[in-house]
Amino acid sequence: FGTALLGEEHLIKEYNPDESFRAAVKFIEKKNYAEAINIFSELAAAQIPEAQYNLSLMSYNGLGVPKNFKDALVWSWKAYLNGHNAAKGQAEKVIATITPELQDDVANQIIDELLVEANAGVKKSTLKLGQTYMSLLVQPDFGAAYVWLSIAQAYGIEDASPLLNEVGDQIPIQEVLVQQDEAMKIFKQINQ
Repeated sequence: FGTALLGEEHLIKEYNPDESFRAAVKFIEKKNYAEAINIFSELAAAQIPEAQYNLSLMSYNGLGVPKNFKDALVWSWKAYLNGHNAAKGQAEKVIATITPELQDDVANQIIDELLVEANAGVKKSTLKLGQTYMSLLVQPDFGAAYVWLSIAQAYGIEDASPLLNEVGDQIPIQEVLVQQDEAMKIFKQINQ
């Protein structure tokens, strides 16, 4: 990341997520929300769930940026996918505030991003896709969730197995068989 300018008084020569996060928190304590947003945005892009969660809270509450429920849902869901414990509750809070259409728009935006990653061989994205198809869409797409959770399980991602079982219980065996064939086809394409 090179040199990051953190306000006028802070200059960090090498990217250090912990130092950057602490600097952002100090900006919040000083009510300098715009500076905190800038730092959290960089950290969130680097998949740091605490920063993603904080961006969600700040977007939801209009701190450092105008209130934006769409961004709040994007960042809370990404934080959830990256393992932040409170993020799913934040996502549910945002979902209770917005329209089903916006919920699906956000889900499809995240799905599109994850599909690019998964098809490029980013293994963790397969689990995230399964979780998103299963839990963020207004009407879950259990078939697509089954495909991506099958691939995640094939990669040895342990969290995929219970989710795959749960999804498998939601669709008839005929569809399970179709989705297994689709998972095999996609798995071979990714790993050729």
